[in-house]
Amino acid sequence: MASRILQLCNGAAARARAFERYGVMVTHPALSRSGVREHDGMVVFAITAAEVRTDDWGCGSPLWHPSSRDQEALQHCRLAVRRGMAEGFLIYADSAAKHGEDMLSLRVVKAGAEYWARWGEGARAVLRRCSATGAEVAA
Repeated sequence: MASRILQLCNGAAARARAFERYGVMVTHPALSRSGVREHDGMVVFAITAAEVRTDDWGCGSPLWHPSSRDQEALQHCRLAVRRGMAEGFLIYADSAAKHGEDMLSLRVVKAGAEYWARWGEGARAVLRRCSATGAEVAA
């Protein structure tokens, strides 16, 4: 039986190289967006930088939603929730994971039927409240 060669698009190839660089062997290099690092069992996610949202409590990005057919990511999300932590790296529009960038320490949370990665601590927004005179004052 002849072996089949699977050609990866730029984004998938960059993602597969990044997983390899971080010691994660993925099941499907062309498709996998998550994997488990062999030496310590840590779940690692590739996070698309364009999907990152920031708020007063840090950063977040969707990892899995019900309309997704990615059962591997769903299993990894569930495993990360049980473990209490995971790691991840950002993939940018130019299809590259930036070399030398540190891994993100993630907390995976279930929000409704979705799973999200949360990390970091953003600068707190200055809250404003109205004084009795109607002027805004910094809280």
